[in-house]
Amino acid sequence: MLPADHDTIAAISTPPGTGGIAVLRLSGPDALPAIAPLFSSFEKIKPRYATFGKLIHPDLGEGEFDDCVVTFFESPHSATGEDVVEISVHGGAFLQQKLLEVLLRAPSIRPAGAGEFTFRAFLRGKLDLSRAEAVADLIHAKDAAAHKNARQQIQGGLRLLVNEMDTGLRQMLTQIEAELDFSDQEIEFTPLESLLPGLSELQSTCRALLESYFYGRRLEEGIRVPLVGAPNSGKSSLFNLLLGEDRAIVTQQPGTTRDTIEKTIIVAGHSVVLVDTAGLRDTNDEIEAFGVGRSRDELERADLVLVVHAPDTEDVTLEPSVDNSYITVYNKVDLDPAPPIGKDIYLSCATKTGLSQLKEHIYSQVINMVSLGVDGVVLSNARHKDVFLRLTDQLTVCGRAIESQAGPEYLASDLRLALDILGEISGRTTPDDILNQIFAGFCVGK
Repeated sequence: MLPADHDTIAAISTPPGTGGIAVLRLSGPDALPAIAPLFSSFEKIKPRYATFGKLIHPDLGEGEFDDCVVTFFESPHSATGEDVVEISVHGGAFLQQKLLEVLLRAPSIRPAGAGEFTFRAFLRGKLDLSRAEAVADLIHAKDAAAHKNARQQIQGGLRLLVNEMDTGLRQMLTQIEAELDFSDQEIEFTPLESLLPGLSELQSTCRALLESYFYGRRLEEGIRVPLVGAPNSGKSSLFNLLLGEDRAIVTQQPGTTRDTIEKTIIVAGHSVVLVDTAGLRDTNDEIEAFGVGRSRDELERADLVLVVHAPDTEDVTLEPSVDNSYITVYNKVDLDPAPPIGKDIYLSCATKTGLSQLKEHIYSQVINMVSLGVDGVVLSNARHKDVFLRLTDQLTVCGRAIESQAGPEYLASDLRLALDILGEISGRTTPDDILNQIFAGFCVGK
């Protein structure tokens, strides 16, 4: 990415052709001068006020081009820390693209790159890297739980926790450096062993954060719930029933489902990905065997499994290696006057008997997966997971240095490395190539 001090960027912040109102945003030193030739009420503009006027310029066409509202945010009191101008126009694709085209004719203005507005805010200290990443998480949130987690991070939850950990490490480092600075004087210092409880507490925090990653990824990807069972046990009928629509083909012919079909529903504010699978059985049919293989793959990926049994099919027993949570569902109970004991749910897709109990069971399982993390911080980012894994290892190195009575200069070096690792969360020590990769994942206009 180019240094933000040398140019002004422009982008449409709403997708073209969506109707309603669209916003075209400029950020940089020439943001305000750029609209002077276009905006009829330019002389009325003042910071943090919305000014109504008309867009009039020969390059836009004859006469008035469009009514608009211009809002000006003066540096440093803006989202990016630079001068920012937002032009609200009608949402037609032609209006947006034509206005952007004319603005980009100025030599000092160029199209914004992906995530560049957020990147500039990061460079000017408006938000740290963890909060910038949370902007992308918020944009892509698929449900209430993911939205809540992203909002918590934008409000600085992870940043505050990292700051506390950073303070603890720096206090330890200060104590050691004081000993190094005054080692030639007769001063009694606190023994280095006194640092071990603090290091242990920091490791516990890291481990708790890493344990929350399982749930955090489910916020991003959805909780995966395949329906497995023998052919013709009613998996597709149950799949359709839970969705409330006929998504999967249902016939009396065993082996109708040859491939996995998935659809997302919302349970307790969480995205749950239901997966209808091919019936589990040995078969010589090459296509069906391929589908059975995919069913077994889904078992490996599953967070919760619905194992469907029926009176007119053989029971399916999951392999011991599959250790997911599961709910056993005895389907077609209307056809069996004496169903076997020991199943979690007794269900009839035809009469919907047991459906509400099954939904309650799924709800309970989803709620049991919820993690409160550490002070409400839940890791959902693979980069953050990697940082805390490396930090945990480095804290172990620090502890071993103390236990082995290594010199304070060695421990100081180990603590500085731990601080550098932790600094990757906020962006204080994050390499430029990682920064570019992170912001490249944003959409243009953010």
